[in-house]
Amino acid sequence: MYGKPMRRVAAPVALALGVAFLAVLATAAHPREDAVHGLRSVQTTTSAIAGAHPVTAGPRAAAATWCGAPTPVDLAPNVVAGHPVHWVYAIPSDGADSLAAVANQMQADAEEIDAWWRREDPARAPRNDIAQLPCGAQLDLSSIRMQLSGGQLAGTDARFRAIADGIGLAGFNSDFTKYVVYYDGPVQEADICGQAASSPTGFGVAIVYVQACPGVLTAPVAAHELLHTFGAVPDGAPHNCPAPNDGHTCDHQGDLMHPFIEGATPLSAQLLDPGRDDYYGHAAGFTDSQDAPWLLQLDRQTPFTVSISGPGRVSANVPGLQCTQTCTTTWNAGTALSLAATPGAGSKLVRWSGACSGAGGCNVATAQGAAVTALFGPLVFRLRVTISGRGSVRSSRSGLTCRPRCSATFPSFTPVRLTATPATGWRFRSWAGACRGTRPACSLPMNAAASARAVFVRRR
Repeated sequence: MYGKPMRRVAAPVALALGVAFLAVLATAAHPREDAVHGLRSVQTTTSAIAGAHPVTAGPRAAAATWCGAPTPVDLAPNVVAGHPVHWVYAIPSDGADSLAAVANQMQADAEEIDAWWRREDPARAPRNDIAQLPCGAQLDLSSIRMQLSGGQLAGTDARFRAIADGIGLAGFNSDFTKYVVYYDGPVQEADICGQAASSPTGFGVAIVYVQACPGVLTAPVAAHELLHTFGAVPDGAPHNCPAPNDGHTCDHQGDLMHPFIEGATPLSAQLLDPGRDDYYGHAAGFTDSQDAPWLLQLDRQTPFTVSISGPGRVSANVPGLQCTQTCTTTWNAGTALSLAATPGAGSKLVRWSGACSGAGGCNVATAQGAAVTALFGPLVFRLRVTISGRGSVRSSRSGLTCRPRCSATFPSFTPVRLTATPATGWRFRSWAGACRGTRPACSLPMNAAASARAVFVRRR
């Protein structure tokens, strides 16, 4: 069940950043229990605080201009490799499309959050999903129209679940991704600014309600909800607020995860776990959001090179690696990758080398100097055999019985053994071409098309 949201009451108006609660998101997009059950949900509301002290406000970030074109899909490959934070603009089926204006705000908020995070922790920054746009690297911002109307999505109780379902059905359902959704539709309770739900290790959704909470800046709401998808504030945190504000910190009013913030306070006036003891950068045994894989570890970046030989491509389960030729991507050190090799038409994966071996799957952890090579080759190579004199040549694999010439195709990179047998009154003298020597047996690696000649002479 969703927790009861906090309401706006008498002035002064403040922002109550979330009431933590547990919810089950049993969606068609995420039917697996490990992905959708028992997820911690939070929601952001505005409310008055009796006796609250104002927070000193810093300057508002300058406006940005997003120069992309609307697309309903997640562009690939990601410019920044690793677990991404993907941004989505969503409207109800009957809603007006204001992407041109809201996209600029989303881009500005993303830049503001990135700068703020680096200020609070010079070794970390959110791994926003970035694309190369005409004006440079900016958000890979997706736009979708929901299947439900604004009226169907206005109610508080089912709205979050319906929006999470909607983006999942639209294809935004990766277990490696956190989704920041700016929902631009009507809401019945304008004091609920945002909601979020997530598994700490997988799919998560942080929603900012664009038409709610007039006067409240969206960047602090987006950052607050995103941190909730990283697992903040965990049970066991020493300054976890008592119910109904649990899931937040109550020791410092300037903490981004405090239950309340003045509505017009910019993100620059907020702090990231200033005591480093509740949810970020602590040494305790409960969840530490500083370790979230959706953060770039700026002090632990390492290159990872995939070399490709032959017609094929290599991709990783974690977004950011799709190589059609030799490529190098940069990752948080220690990122676990499962690589898949996809051969071109008429080809196959021959073998991995480097950090992986064999011709099956490749599981590797990124580290300094770690690299893999994928060798692709044709499915088969042709082998031609000719005979000089009288005799025969047979192959160890069915396909060749030569008198006096023959050819056949054999699986590539699988050795084939040829045996020369002289006719009565004749003897084998030597091989020529791909086979050499005077022994009657010859082994060919079949790493290319080959031709061999067996020479027989009369006995004296």
